[in-house]
Amino acid sequence: MVRRVGLVAGLLSCLLAPLLALTAPASTAPASTAPASTAPASTAPASTAPAPGERPVAAPGQSGCRAEGGIEVCFTSPPTVPRDPTVLDRPSRLFDTAGPGDTIRIAMFRWDIKPPTDAILAAQRRGATVLLVGDDDLRLNKQGRRLIETLEQQDPTIRNVTICKGACLPWRAPGPFPDSQDVQHLKFFLTDIGGVQSFITSSANLEDRQYRQYNSFIKIDDPGLHAFGVDYFARLQAQRLTVDGERWDDRRKVWSSGDVTAAVYPNRSDLLLSTLRSLRCTPGARDVSAMIAVIQRADVRAQLARLSARGCRVRIVTSRDTVENWVQRALPSGDIPDGRVRTVLTHDKMLVAHARFRGRTTHLVVTGTSNTTCGGLLYNDEVMLRVVGNRWLHDQYLAHFDDAYARAHQSRSRVMPVMRPCRR
Repeated sequence: MVRRVGLVAGLLSCLLAPLLALTAPASTAPASTAPASTAPASTAPASTAPAPGERPVAAPGQSGCRAEGGIEVCFTSPPTVPRDPTVLDRPSRLFDTAGPGDTIRIAMFRWDIKPPTDAILAAQRRGATVLLVGDDDLRLNKQGRRLIETLEQQDPTIRNVTICKGACLPWRAPGPFPDSQDVQHLKFFLTDIGGVQSFITSSANLEDRQYRQYNSFIKIDDPGLHAFGVDYFARLQAQRLTVDGERWDDRRKVWSSGDVTAAVYPNRSDLLLSTLRSLRCTPGARDVSAMIAVIQRADVRAQLARLSARGCRVRIVTSRDTVENWVQRALPSGDIPDGRVRTVLTHDKMLVAHARFRGRTTHLVVTGTSNTTCGGLLYNDEVMLRVVGNRWLHDQYLAHFDDAYARAHQSRSRVMPVMRPCRR
C-alpha cells in the first residue's frame, strides 16, 4: 500500500511540475516608472517555435519602455506584472512635461481612469494648449465627463473638445455599419512639447480594463509625420474631409517618408493588408508574427495562410477562442498549423516580420489602433504605422510578441464563427 501511494505521488509530481513551471509568473517586480531607457535592445536570435501542438517555453516578461533614434516604445506584460501600468502611465508622464507654449492633441475612444485625467488638466493649467477629439463613449463615465467639462472651463478662449457621435469622418462603404462599429476608435496623441514634435499611437484606451491586457505604445519624433497627424486631427475636429479648401481622398490619407508610413481611416485601402501581400519568405528570413485582438477579415486571413503555405513561420495571437478557430481553419490559399495560433487576454494590434518585403530582406513592424475588422477598415476612425528596416524596433516588438505567445493557450471552444464579408 505504501509503495502504491508513493508511486501515485511520484506520478503526480512528474505531471504537475512542468505545468507549475509554465504558469508561474516570470517576474513579480513592479513596472518601472523611470524615463525610457536608451539601452540597446538585445540582439539575441528570435525564439525557436515548438512543433505544432507543443506549448512554448515562457519567455521573460517584456514590461517597460525603451527608446532609440527618435522612437520610443512601451509594452505591458500583465501575467508577469499584475495590473501592468506601463502603457497607460506613459501618456501621463508625457503630459507632466508640458507647459506654456506646448500643444497636446488627443483623439481617444474610451477614457475612464483618473491619472491621465489629472495629468492633462494640470498641463492645461500650466499653460499648455490641449485639444481633445473624443468618441461619445467618453460621456458615459465620471472621468470622461470631468475631462470634457474641465478642459472647456479652464480655457474658455477656444473650443478645446470635439465629441463625435459615431465615426468623425465619412464611411468608405455602404451602411448599415457592422455591429459595434462606426466609432472614433483612436488611441492617438500629437505632441509639440519643448520644440519636439511627436506622433504617438497605442493599442490601449485610457480605461481600467486595459491594465489586464497586453498592449503597446509607440512614439515617433518626426516633424513631417507630426504635420500629417495635425492635418488628420483637423479633419476629425471638423468632422469632414475638406479643411481649408483641401479635400482628402483615400490617397491623401497615407503619408510616407523613407521607411516610415502612416495610414488613417476610414479607407478602402489597408496598410496591414498591403504589407502582407508584399511579404515573401526565404530560408534565412521567414518569420511573420501577428498579435491582433480581433481578426474577422477574410482577406487578411487568406494572406496569413498564403505565407504559411509558402514557407513562412506564421504565428498568431488573438483574444478570443472563436477567432482562433476561424483563423486556423484550412483555406485554399494555405493552412496555419493549429499549434501556432493561440489565445490570450490582449488588446494589441501589431505585426512583426523578418522576411522579404518588396524584394528586399528586412525587418518590419506594423502597429496602431485597428483590429482587422470591416469596421476598422471602412467605418471607424483609426490610425496605423509601418516602420521598415529598423532592426532595433523589430526586436522590441518580437520580444513583446514572444512574451504573449508563450503565455497564450490553445482554443477551449469548438464554436466556429461565421464572419460576414465587408460591404464594398
